[in-house]
Amino acid sequence: MKLAGAALVLIACTLIGLRMAQGYRDRPRALRQLLQAVMELQSEVEYHAAPIPEALKAVGARLEGWCGAWLMALADALGRSDEWPGRAVEGVSLASTSGGALQDGDAEPFYRLLRSIAVADRDHLQQPFLAARADLELAIQAAQDEAERGARLWQSFGALAGAFIVLLLL
Repeated sequence: MKLAGAALVLIACTLIGLRMAQGYRDRPRALRQLLQAVMELQSEVEYHAAPIPEALKAVGARLEGWCGAWLMALADALGRSDEWPGRAVEGVSLASTSGGALQDGDAEPFYRLLRSIAVADRDHLQQPFLAARADLELAIQAAQDEAERGARLWQSFGALAGAFIVLLLL
């Protein structure tokens, strides 16, 4: 009976460590989806000359999962707010929409982009998009580096914590 309990504790701790490691691996993927949204938004704004809320809805409808839902919520917030685009986006949480893979601060390049294109004329739209893409690419690289270290750490920590608890219990 002790052996079965020890095995369950070891398995549970290892699974907790694996789940935490998966969170580190999800962040670069989620940032890549955000980068994809920026590129699609650029085509909507530059080539289709769509207003920002309509462009966000169009891109949100094309993208699946959390990113599409976040863009749709962002478009709704921008469409009904008088304080466009400053405080309108504060109520839309990226962390809750992405399932915890991203923090609200990860959306800052996207928010800067929205503020920039809101005041830019049609001839100068490319610079804000290039800046947002560069910021997101840097964030992706940093998240990949962090994922490599953090995932290994949590995998090892989960298994070692489980072994330590088993040793204490026996």
